[in-house]
Amino acid sequence: MKKLNEFQFETVLKTIYNNLNYPFDSSKAEAFGVTLDDDYSVKITPIASDGDIYNLINYDVELKNSVKLYDLITFATCGWAAPIDKSNDENNEVAPSKHPERRRVRLLTTASINNQFGSSISFKDNPDEPVFDFGNARGALADAIKELINSAAE
Repeated sequence: MKKLNEFQFETVLKTIYNNLNYPFDSSKAEAFGVTLDDDYSVKITPIASDGDIYNLINYDVELKNSVKLYDLITFATCGWAAPIDKSNDENNEVAPSKHPERRRVRLLTTASINNQFGSSISFKDNPDEPVFDFGNARGALADAIKELINSAAE
């Protein structure tokens, strides 16, 4: 497993974003193994998929057994995002998929057993301007991926 410095990790995440062909309307979450050559070029290999990202992460035995075989694992999923109205909590109770200002999003989350973690989110209506996160992601999905990686590293 290659340990990447911060610049290398950010570059690899951007390369994964640019090379992973995962549609905004996919009905399945997918896991990919990422292998890095000596020059840090990226090879992406499909590992597993499921209609539910949490089933994929928590219950796919093939995925868990594959984590150690790759330099990085990338998870791809898509869904809806909606703005949070800080002035009106009632608007925030609407599911993003039902919100009038909803936007289709694609999320790519990448992790390694060396505790490197990053993600990109892109919007279908503006795919050329992704938002990258290099290690600051929080929430149920980030926790589930970190737990998978840690359990596979044992």
